[in-house]
Amino acid sequence: MILPSPIYLYIGAAALAIGAISGYKVRDWQCDAAMAKAYEAAEKQRKEMQDEVGRSARDYEAERDRAAGLQRATVREIRTIYESVPAPAPDCAAPDSVVGLLKGSVDSANASATGKSG
Repeated sequence: MILPSPIYLYIGAAALAIGAISGYKVRDWQCDAAMAKAYEAAEKQRKEMQDEVGRSARDYEAERDRAAGLQRATVREIRTIYESVPAPAPDCAAPDSVVGLLKGSVDSANASATGKSG
């Protein structure tokens, strides 16, 4: 039996080593590509969720500004009503109309503070 030359054995071993190393390198590139794709998908989902939060925040700000305007109008209206009403005597209770007006304002304020409709 004739043995191959040691040079051929070294060349074969080097070819196997180069093939194994290049295989691992290609697999590493594939993993990097898959990870980049996953990062892109996660970033897209993050942007969509951020847009949803932004829309909710804009809706909240608009509703809060609208409610603040209504509250200012109610306070101004109550002050206007009481400018023309004489002060009640300290020994008597408030008239029913005044109690009803105050109770309605308190109920409206409590409803808006809890987020319910008045």
